[in-house]
Amino acid sequence: MFTHRLDESSDELGTAQSNNTTLTVDGLIRPKSELTLSYLLSGSRDNSNDTLGLAGKLFAGYNTNKFYLGWLTNFVTHEYNPDMGFVFQKNVIWHNPGGYYIFRPKNIPWIRRFDPGAFFNYYHDADDPGNFQQSSIYLFPVYLIFTDGSFFEYAIYPTWQNINFSFTPLGIAIAQDNYYYTRHQVTYNTDQSRKFSVSSKLSWGGFYNGKRLTVNGSLRFAPIPHVAFTADYEYNKLNELGVSLEDLQTHLTTIGARFALNPRVQLSVFSQYNSFDEQGRWNVRGSWEYRPLSFIYLVFNDTRISGLEQPFTEQQVIGKFYFFKAVLVDNLTYSKTPVEADAKAFIMWHLLVCFSL
Repeated sequence: MFTHRLDESSDELGTAQSNNTTLTVDGLIRPKSELTLSYLLSGSRDNSNDTLGLAGKLFAGYNTNKFYLGWLTNFVTHEYNPDMGFVFQKNVIWHNPGGYYIFRPKNIPWIRRFDPGAFFNYYHDADDPGNFQQSSIYLFPVYLIFTDGSFFEYAIYPTWQNINFSFTPLGIAIAQDNYYYTRHQVTYNTDQSRKFSVSSKLSWGGFYNGKRLTVNGSLRFAPIPHVAFTADYEYNKLNELGVSLEDLQTHLTTIGARFALNPRVQLSVFSQYNSFDEQGRWNVRGSWEYRPLSFIYLVFNDTRISGLEQPFTEQQVIGKFYFFKAVLVDNLTYSKTPVEADAKAFIMWHLLVCFSL
């Protein structure tokens, strides 16, 4: 995939010209049904300041009816800059090996599956691989899927972090140091395919040099396949955290709705309020798939923040037109071996147009 983005300079907006190009290659190899190998390599060139960057992914997974084992590695160099997209972090290599055992008890009829396991996360610098960033273990000794579609999990998260930079989550300054702490989590969901479903999560334990308690609750009501309503709530309580051993409580409330005339025409509404900075947000999005894999989107955003010295208000109307077409080509010839005369090949291309007000 090849992308190119050119942004003109604007004195009114105070932005300089941006000229960015990316080239990405990915692939999937499946020598047998249990084994999956995939890879991705992407390079970026920021023509404005003449920098080159790389990012990539390598995955190997082995999945059977009795167990799963996998390894995932992602890397992003410091200079990688895809203006047509985003990255989760720069100057990082992330390793994520792990797996779980699948046990189906025959003498306990109300348990469908019991999948205990663990996944490991290890992050270090891409520019200097010897520099450790952070690591954690996602250990789930209790992972139960019940025959009625509900789910229960108890998980433990031992965490190591090297904070060697300025870090102020929720405005609380964390001292630069090496930290180790352990968190516990209990999760329960009812059958999410039913008309009415409930999700809940309780997390507690250490958090850097302090403690953190998090409570999540979610409701979903879908009376008919064309309509669904959701409500979510999150409560965070921090104790003796940071340089000043601060205490803090936050509340995050979200409501949403989705309406579908049919699978191709949908309207979604989203509203959220965060007590930390007194921020309220509205998002309304309409989508129409007017032909296979081709969409028209119309989005309205409204953001208001009251918890600042100067209250902030922003409204946006964004439109996006996406056109996709596959062209059938006969008798396509490769560099060495020609395709057989009756073989077919597809060339796929798309057009993307966006605007905002």
